[in-house]
Amino acid sequence: MFKKKIVKNKQLLFLLIFYTICNICLYTNNFYINFFKPSFWLFIIIIFYYQDFNMSKKKGINITFIISIIFLILYLFSGFIFGFSKNFSNYSLINTFTNVLKVILSICGIEIIRYKLLRGNKNNLSFIVLITAIIILSEIDFKTLFLSHNIIFFHYVASTIMPIIVENILFTYLSLNSHYDIPIIIKTFSEVPKIILPIMPYSNWFIEGSFAIIKVLIIYYLFKYFIFDKKAHHFTNLGITLYPLTIITSTLLVSFMLGLFSYKPIAILSNSMNPTFERGDVVIYKKEENIVPGNIIVFQYQNQIIVHRVVSINEYYVTKGDANNSVDYIKVKREDIKGVYQFSLKYLGYPSIWLNEFFKEEDSSAKKK
Repeated sequence: MFKKKIVKNKQLLFLLIFYTICNICLYTNNFYINFFKPSFWLFIIIIFYYQDFNMSKKKGINITFIISIIFLILYLFSGFIFGFSKNFSNYSLINTFTNVLKVILSICGIEIIRYKLLRGNKNNLSFIVLITAIIILSEIDFKTLFLSHNIIFFHYVASTIMPIIVENILFTYLSLNSHYDIPIIIKTFSEVPKIILPIMPYSNWFIEGSFAIIKVLIIYYLFKYFIFDKKAHHFTNLGITLYPLTIITSTLLVSFMLGLFSYKPIAILSNSMNPTFERGDVVIYKKEENIVPGNIIVFQYQNQIIVHRVVSINEYYVTKGDANNSVDYIKVKREDIKGVYQFSLKYLGYPSIWLNEFFKEEDSSAKKK
C-alpha cells in the first residue's frame, strides 16, 4: 500500500502550479504564448537538467526509439487509407523552426518537472494523482476549449483532451519506473512531425482519439511486461521489424509518386498559376466527378500536363492560368481531365524540373550532332 511521504521539491511544485494557472488565465495572451511559455520551459531545463546530465541511460531508451518510429510510420501509413491534407502549421522555415523549438522546450520542461517531483514521492498516491492532474491542465489548449461550441467541443474533448489524459497517466507511470528520457522521446516523435511535415494524414476526431488511446495502451503493456519486468531481451530482435517497414514505406512512397493512389502528385513547371502555386511546387490532385467553375483542374493536352483554373463550362471546359491575361485556346474535354487540385507543397517539385531540363539539354545536344 502507499505510505505517507513528505513532499519534496516544493519550489518546483510551486512553479508548475504557477505555470498551469497562467495557462488557464492567459490562454489568449500573445505574449504568454510566444514568449513566456518557451522562456519558462527553457529556464526549467537549464536549472534542472544538468543535475542528471551524467546519469546513465535507463534500460528501454533504444526500444523507445524503435517503438516511436514504428508508431510514426503507422500513423503516416493511415494517409494512404484516409488521404492526405496540407499541414497548415507549416508556413515557413523560420516559423517551423520556432514552433519546433517551442514544442521541444515544452516537452522537455514538463517531463523534467514530472520526474523531479515524482522521483522522491513514489509512495504518495495522492501527490502522484495531483501532479498528473496539474500537468494535464497545463497541456490543455483552453483557447480551443473555451471558444468551441456544441459538437466542436465534443470533438475536441474526444480527439485531444482524452488522449492528453491517458498519455499523461502513461508518462507518470514511465517516470515512476524509469527516467524522463522515455516520455520525452515518445512525445517528440508524436508532436514534432505534425509541425515539420508538409502533409499529414487526414482523419476525423474519432480516428485521432482512438489511435492515441490505442498507442498508449500498447506502449504501457510493452513496458510493463517486457522492460520493467526485466524481459527486455525479448525485444532484441525488434529492430528487424524496421527493415520490412522501411521496404513498405519506400514501396508506398514510390507508388504515390507514380500516381497509383487516389491522391496523385505533379510538379509545376511554370508560373502561370502564380500566386496560387508557383514553378517548383508539387500539386496534389484527386479524381473528382463534379467539376464547377473556379475549380483548378489537371488535364492533358497532347503530351503536356497542364494545371489551370476552370472559368466557364459549355460544350468544353474553358480554362485560364491565374497569372495569364487571357483564357487558354485549348478545348478541354471531360476525358482529358485527370483530377481536381487539392493542395500544393512548396519547392518539392524542383528535382523533377532539374531532371526535365537535363533531358531536354541532352535531346538538343543529340539533335545537333
